[in-house]
Amino acid sequence: MPALCPRARPARLACLLAGLGLAIPSAADASPGLGGTRNLGMGGASRASTSGAEAMLLNPANMGFTRQLEIQPAYQVNIESNTHGIGLLAMDSLLNERVALGLGYISTIGAPKVAYVDGKGDAQKLTMAHGGHEVGLALAINVVRGWLAFGVRPKFQSSVLRFRDTDGQRQDARKEQLAFGLDLALSFSARRYVTLSVVGQNLVGPAIPATDLNLAPYVIADGSLNRARVSALSDYPRSVAHGLAVFPTRKPGFSINFDGMYDFTSYRADNKYTRMVFSGGAEYTIRDAVPLRIGGYWDSHGRGTDDDRGYIAFGGGYFASPGKGQVGLNFGLGFSRQITGPSPDTVLALTLGVLLNPNR
Repeated sequence: MPALCPRARPARLACLLAGLGLAIPSAADASPGLGGTRNLGMGGASRASTSGAEAMLLNPANMGFTRQLEIQPAYQVNIESNTHGIGLLAMDSLLNERVALGLGYISTIGAPKVAYVDGKGDAQKLTMAHGGHEVGLALAINVVRGWLAFGVRPKFQSSVLRFRDTDGQRQDARKEQLAFGLDLALSFSARRYVTLSVVGQNLVGPAIPATDLNLAPYVIADGSLNRARVSALSDYPRSVAHGLAVFPTRKPGFSINFDGMYDFTSYRADNKYTRMVFSGGAEYTIRDAVPLRIGGYWDSHGRGTDDDRGYIAFGGGYFASPGKGQVGLNFGLGFSRQITGPSPDTVLALTLGVLLNPNR
């Protein structure tokens, strides 16, 4: 954990492992294309135990919980909706024991399809273009070393959902979003046994959801539109989340995690309904080098139980710490599969981070 990490080298190595990874947008709601591989493998339950570069996406307060300099490229794919996320994250907490800085870019490229019956009674399919860009600058401050950390992440984000009409012209299926966003986070650690975190994401600049699609000038027969692969969720919802991480051995490589998230944007039009997501996950690291992860979560989506979804997840990786003046490796894989509810999703994620140690 943060400056919550002990100074001993083996424990610090285990602590660094918590930063592996990148991915599930529906659990983390970090971005429409990328959410964190470690987070994906733990079913979205990683906010309180995350650290390093991935903490930029989920809980910027935790960036300084490890002393490292990392450059982390990442890739994620949602197979059913044909949506891809590519990201590049860089984080440095070596310059100062109390301050950590991070810079990240994420691009989303998707081609989900809708099906419908046209005015002539013929079945049709239309491929949409779902795109997004996000640039964020994160700052973490260890207010009370070993106990309390604060994080802030201002960012610029854009999101579009488009299609081409019968004349080949681009049309917006929902309003394009161009906005500045802001994430705030706070983490409290009790003697490295327990960490509690609270994270507010997109407190300004949330994106409207794709609840109703404007597909004019196409003629669509009433009730025939099948938009199962175009999510009704907001790409950037205004949300508040809490996380609890328990470390039975007081080492960051072994943790049990529970998270909850409240989305105030995606179903706000439905009489101010709040979407809720609850998740649980665990991580166990073998020989301070091979993390094994498992988790799952439940997503309420809209009112009622018809669109509730349940997921299982798992992941792993490999970590090689850099010696003085050397380069280390941070490799991670994540997988998530929806097992209950409509329109099942399968998400895969891969990250290959480079750790630098300029100290000689």
